[in-house]
Amino acid sequence: MYEKTQIIREYSSSYYFLLSKEYCKEGTLLADEGDLKEALENFNKAVEVDSFNPIAYFNRATVKIDMGDIEGARNDFFNFDRLKNKSDKQ
Repeated sequence: MYEKTQIIREYSSSYYFLLSKEYCKEGTLLADEGDLKEALENFNKAVEVDSFNPIAYFNRATVKIDMGDIEGARNDFFNFDRLKNKSDKQ
């Protein structure tokens, strides 16, 4: 049987994962429309609410490349790779 704190912790991590996913969806739509600044803001929010979402880092990196921020993109690709490898091992 779950303890109350376990349920709350699991619920809140699911909430943040879903919220991050929604920011990624919105960011992708904006990027497809060419609004890179707004897309980047959505991907920043996605990373902020769930820093373990590898897709948020990947998407943000691709926008940063398009905006000329190569070093920022490199850092995001590094985080994407680190998180993706971690989830593949689980």
